[in-house]
Amino acid sequence: MSQPAYPSVLEWWTRIEKRLYGDSEEAPRGGTRARASIIVLYDGYENIEALWKALLQCRTPHIQIVWKSPESDEMRLLAESYVAIPEKLFFLKSLQTSLRRVDILVERAQKRLAAAASARDFPLVKAKARPARLSAFTSTCFALRHLGRKVLNQPLKLLIQRGHWVLAYRRTDTPAESRAENHVDGDESRNWVTLPGMSSQFHADPFLWRGKNGDYHLFFESLPYETNRGTISHIAFDPATQTWQETPRVVLDKSYHLSYPFLFEHEGEVFMIPETCGNRTIEMYRAAAFPTDWVLHKVIMRDVVAADTTLYHDGKTWWMFTSMTEDGGSNWDELSIFHSDSPFGEWTAHPMNPVVSDCRLARMAGNLFKDGQNRLIRPAQNCEREYGAALTFREITELTTTTYAERTVSIRTPPRGHQGLHTWNAVGGITVIDLKTQLRKWNPWRGAMRRA
Repeated sequence: MSQPAYPSVLEWWTRIEKRLYGDSEEAPRGGTRARASIIVLYDGYENIEALWKALLQCRTPHIQIVWKSPESDEMRLLAESYVAIPEKLFFLKSLQTSLRRVDILVERAQKRLAAAASARDFPLVKAKARPARLSAFTSTCFALRHLGRKVLNQPLKLLIQRGHWVLAYRRTDTPAESRAENHVDGDESRNWVTLPGMSSQFHADPFLWRGKNGDYHLFFESLPYETNRGTISHIAFDPATQTWQETPRVVLDKSYHLSYPFLFEHEGEVFMIPETCGNRTIEMYRAAAFPTDWVLHKVIMRDVVAADTTLYHDGKTWWMFTSMTEDGGSNWDELSIFHSDSPFGEWTAHPMNPVVSDCRLARMAGNLFKDGQNRLIRPAQNCEREYGAALTFREITELTTTTYAERTVSIRTPPRGHQGLHTWNAVGGITVIDLKTQLRKWNPWRGAMRRA
């Protein structure tokens, strides 16, 4: 079967990308070959041009693997994903990312179909009646957008540090962990207090801990721009002055990147599971002397690329939520669950893994909690526009060793003047978040104003 040819403008642009960036890896233009009864839908269309169009419009592609009846047009959904596209303005890289996910989805679909009693056990879906059409205008707009961003990025890099994360908190009269309102929350900037930061590093992934005497401790990722390697830092809240310490202290530093310091208590001791995907592990640390001294207690998993691991104990079973990547893809868009009788025991993979394959609501964004209606809420990152763009609060409606289901109850976008929000944790009357902003490196008017 011959691969579809790019339209002339898109063919020209792919050659430009290869020349500009030396990308010698040729992305296949068509989808993965599968069984005749299994087909791929791109945004509901059967033709690959729909995927090209989504990528050129910088949209998140929706890929579905379906079983199609040989006797009729009946289609059954076997697997699907809203794929994270980290570099939206690079067509060939985005296409490679998408088609790698197609390969993974086809393999999942074939396994699920083989394990099912009948293809008709899966939900019905419908394909679009007409094939997708890709115009030269769409390809031209993408090329101009890419070149314009490339030209603007050079001076902007001198003026602005993009993706600079800062921490903020808010005190309330009611328990913060009980709130997960059913609305889209677009601007609460008047209520958040930004913690002092540093221009030489960003602070993100805040986790709050309250001791037995009522004192508060904040653990978070600190990443110096000079090393580009995260460490875990700590500050304490002074109840007498109702203020936070101004100078963070590094409490965990390794030769590889650390972030997302998830905390939990078990049998009277405090443990931390920081993200260690740079070491291809999931590691657990014990507080030898809380809050400053931590020792490695157990390596939970090895040879995995897992991000933002979060535990939840329902009183009987321990659940581990984590985002894993396959075949070098993104770890923004899939969520897997494991369960165990003990946080130190062997972990069993959920048969539905990944239980979520959607960049808008997969990756963890903080502790699970019960809201005022006693619903179990999972904070999730929305990485559709970009990594850490916003939060989605998901109610877990079903959690067993064989089933899983959840639904959206609330969406929170960053306060005005910020570009991202990707962690939310609350203890008692304090809620902590992180916010992405732009840090000005150089002010061309500063010298002139001083001289004046």
